[in-house]
Amino acid sequence: MPLIFETSAEQLALALGFATLLALVGLGFALFHFLPRSARAKAEATALRESEARLRASEARFRQLADATFEGLVIHRDGIVLDANIAMAAILGWPQELLIGRSLYDFCAPSSHGILRTQLQQIDRPLATQESSDAIEMELRHADGSKIPVEVHARIMPFENGDARVVAVRDIRERKAAEQRIFHMAHHDSLTALPNRNLFRDRLGQAMARAKRGGNTVAVLSLDLDRFKPVNDLLGPEIADELLRQVALRLTNSIRADDTVARLGADEFALIQVGLSHPDGPAVMADRLVKTLGEPFLICGHHIVIGTSIGIALYPSDGISGDELLRAADTALDRAKAAGGATYRFFESEMDLRLQERRRLERDLRQALNANQLELHYQPLVDCEHLTVLGCEALLRWRHPERGPISPAEFIPLAEECGLIMQLGDWVLRTACREAAGWPGDKIVAVNLSPIQFRQTDLAEQILAILAETGLAPNRLEIEITEGVLIEDTERTLAILKELKTAGIHISLDDFGTGFSSLSYLQRFPFDKIKIDRSFIWAMEQNPDSMAIVRAVIALGRSLRITVTAEGVETPTQLAWLQHEDCDQAQGYLLGKPMSRADIARLWANPQLRAQAELPLIPAKAAE
Repeated sequence: MPLIFETSAEQLALALGFATLLALVGLGFALFHFLPRSARAKAEATALRESEARLRASEARFRQLADATFEGLVIHRDGIVLDANIAMAAILGWPQELLIGRSLYDFCAPSSHGILRTQLQQIDRPLATQESSDAIEMELRHADGSKIPVEVHARIMPFENGDARVVAVRDIRERKAAEQRIFHMAHHDSLTALPNRNLFRDRLGQAMARAKRGGNTVAVLSLDLDRFKPVNDLLGPEIADELLRQVALRLTNSIRADDTVARLGADEFALIQVGLSHPDGPAVMADRLVKTLGEPFLICGHHIVIGTSIGIALYPSDGISGDELLRAADTALDRAKAAGGATYRFFESEMDLRLQERRRLERDLRQALNANQLELHYQPLVDCEHLTVLGCEALLRWRHPERGPISPAEFIPLAEECGLIMQLGDWVLRTACREAAGWPGDKIVAVNLSPIQFRQTDLAEQILAILAETGLAPNRLEIEITEGVLIEDTERTLAILKELKTAGIHISLDDFGTGFSSLSYLQRFPFDKIKIDRSFIWAMEQNPDSMAIVRAVIALGRSLRITVTAEGVETPTQLAWLQHEDCDQAQGYLLGKPMSRADIARLWANPQLRAQAELPLIPAKAAE
């Protein structure tokens, strides 16, 4: 019974509370109903004002949030702008209030009208399907007429008793500019801003594809600058870089808008010539480029004269792929350089055969080093006054088992190009020192070193080790170098030469008077000998200028106490004139042709040349 009583009491309490609440609500409605009409109106107005205030506050907060964003926001219905934030106005360059009521097409670049049309058509889709879309890239039109790349996100939202579309717009001009810079860096040369090899190959592929469809011809011109390396070595990399920039500018100004010029390497350029309507078009272009780059360049007060060699290959006759065309153009370029430079040559199939032959020769040269096909011959160095043999210059000879003797002028440059010169040079020096060690003790041996050998930092140590190994005294070895050795890395080269000279080895400057002769070399390093190039000796009988140059070099050597050797003496008249001018030494076919090891051994039995009796010698100081 107590449990039933408690439950009934709770129910009674709930019933009384609910009845009281109903009575109070009813009383409130009754009191409000019986209030005067004016009081009720006043209450309703107050409630309305409070609601509107809350709405305005909400709208203000929304506006502040919208204007605070960095992205543009625009609300539109059927392409008509209903609202936009400050950022959107800034992107378009329009006042914010002038955007309202305008069509989106007014602010969209024509190139993006199709994208806009597609987006507007989606307004008819059900609201439930209008989720946040993927980013879309398009172009807007600024108030000044320029195009603005943007990225947009859009979705449908309820707005003012209907559906509208809210669009978030992100200005991506900076991103696009960065992407363009990255693309440009990947496809252009950083020094000259010309297309690089990658972009060149891409454009060449496109040009060949168009030419194939239209049955046209494409020309590839491969260019190398003549005499660029001495400019870099003598004037420095800053001048050389500026020279390359000016070369690039001249090339760009010499081609048509549809053509492409690219920088492929240090001083290597290439040109794609399209739309050829005349077979002479590539030749006309090449001739123009040779003349343009042959004009002097004025850089930091230096008047620099270089030039260019050009090889030309044609699509499709010389190749049907980009690699084939470039290879053919490079082959033609080699022919242009072999012709002396400052000219152009077309690719010829025979040239390709010669290139293949050159590769076979390289293979055979590698085998010759290990097959005892190489030998040294020795040409006498003769005292001009007494015609006694002072020593010999070692000259490398190669007797090919199938082709017979091969000229050093053919295989020495090949060895330098293919990297064999180090091994070849070591063999020559070691063999010459070993064989000369068996000569009479006062006879010297002269050995030529390639400029490439001086790239070895331990060259001096290698030479001294060979002397110790073969037993040849240092004062019986004469190292001959050309001026090209000094140009390549002057300071390091001079340091190597000084170390050799300190050890007692004689140093000779070969082919003096050719190339980039500089008296500063004679001042900076005390050479033991200078050798007058044979071209001056051959020409001096017919050319007074050559005779004057030879006389001046002899006088220079006498003043500096440097021995002077005249190379290429082939006539008695030449020898007599050299004797009259008190030239120290002579070398040439008149005084002795290159001899084998056995023949030179027989010569030592009679160092006074037998030919002396047959020469119409003029006693010193007797000739005028």
